Amino acid sequence: MSNLFTKPFLLLVEDSDEDFTAFMRFSSEFILEHPVTRCRNGEEALEFLKDVSDKLGCNIYQTTQLPALIILDLNLPGTDGREVLTCIIENPQWQQIPTIIFSSSADPRDIQFCYEHGAKSYILKPIDLNQLKKNIQVFWEYWFNVVILPNYQNL
Repeated sequence: MSNLFTKPFLLLVEDSDEDFTAFMRFSSEFILEHPVTRCRNGEEALEFLKDVSDKLGCNIYQTTQLPALIILDLNLPGTDGREVLTCIIENPQWQQIPTIIFSSSADPRDIQFCYEHGAKSYILKPIDLNQLKKNIQVFWEYWFNVVILPNYQNL
């Protein structure tokens, strides 16, 4: 049985369809090699991580894996990104996943909170589409072509 997540993939937690569409459009040259899974809110993201973690614990073939990266919007309906980030850092299995904040908030308190709670990067969503495209492409280049990510199948 083939699993969708045999390649390193990223989890994008984004409620805005417009932001998700822009991210995917500007990521088109990268997503074949590194698929993107979307969750629309914090509850869905935490449930997804829990389901993957549970499958890792009982899957002898290890065809399931945790995301290589989590991209997290802060301003989500219901359980917001701050709460999700706190849950990630409190879970020993999830806290090893680099979590990158991708938010329209430039509030210094949000930025400080995120770094204090385990975020590895904080990327501001610019309003300018050309800058957004550049930021997304630099993100992909850095996280998948420069950084060496852990292999979560062996955890």
